[in-house]
Amino acid sequence: MSGEALRVGVIGCGPIAERGHIPGIIKSKEARVVAVADLDTKVLEKTSKKFGIAKTFTDYHQMLEEKLDLVHICVPNHLHSKVAIDVMTRGVHVLVEKPLATSVHEAEQMVKTAADQKVKLCEAKQWRYVPAVQRGYDIYKNGKLGRIVSMLAQWHTDIPLTWSHAQWYYNPEKSGGGIVSDIGIHMLDLLLLFGGPVNHVSASGGDYTGTMGFDTSVQALLQFSGGGTGILDVSWLAPYSKILDIVGTGGIATVDMQYYSLLHANYSRNPLRDFFHSARTLVGTVRRVLNKDFFNPLPRLYAALVDDLADSIRNDKPPPIPGEIAIEALKLKEAIYQSIAEKSEVKVS
Repeated sequence: MSGEALRVGVIGCGPIAERGHIPGIIKSKEARVVAVADLDTKVLEKTSKKFGIAKTFTDYHQMLEEKLDLVHICVPNHLHSKVAIDVMTRGVHVLVEKPLATSVHEAEQMVKTAADQKVKLCEAKQWRYVPAVQRGYDIYKNGKLGRIVSMLAQWHTDIPLTWSHAQWYYNPEKSGGGIVSDIGIHMLDLLLLFGGPVNHVSASGGDYTGTMGFDTSVQALLQFSGGGTGILDVSWLAPYSKILDIVGTGGIATVDMQYYSLLHANYSRNPLRDFFHSARTLVGTVRRVLNKDFFNPLPRLYAALVDDLADSIRNDKPPPIPGEIAIEALKLKEAIYQSIAEKSEVKVS
């Protein structure tokens, strides 16, 4: 495998595979798509023509005969665990679209299978690869923010009615929940990345439309084990905003994940610094609009994730977002839903 592009198969050819995973693999320097599988023959034909993929299968078990190095799992959420375990049992590495599973129990079974089969299990949390997030994390790890005091992870957008027409997507029993399980799980991952383990959660939220049948807006207060607090603020009822705001004892960092900008200050902000920050943001936005990355950043982010995963496979290193990390976010998701239901603070197990 050394030096050769990984042979990748994709199971499930829905919106996230079409807009993120497959373009990301194609853009990757370390992998290539050799086969795709989906139960819908029309979707398979569309995917094959759009991306020039010759080998298509309606039975993913048959696809596994293609001597694959890695399989991307993009099936409905409630099937993630079953399909991933099937693939890993065949000795093949997997990258699973978020959430890793719909429950902590299922995720733990996946982690155990990966360990038993000695394969890599990685979750797709591509927003870690936003350059401004990575720069912010470098600043934090280098001690320039000091100890974390508070964090805000905010993602506001419209209800994703145009994202997918699949019924499972709007069924909490199959999707794993509403907004917390969908976009909230990404922001929980970032809160954990910077803040570390969480002891307690207090949350409120629900279906504020009264018609969707799942949570459309949720706010949660997280108490980090190492001190400090984090706030999760996710809503499908507000104008677009995606921000990670970090306050430390030594400074602040504000990551705008829409415009890929990072404002870092050691409590010495001034008008000139703010002017240059705004200018850099404007130039960066224009550049991303011109190269079409602004309107769909997913291919580049997935490509970076695939390249990192390929390195971990080749050199037997931990995957970039291992199953154990994914489980911590799932524990928070379950604690948030429990807190909302019980209207009380919940201890995270």
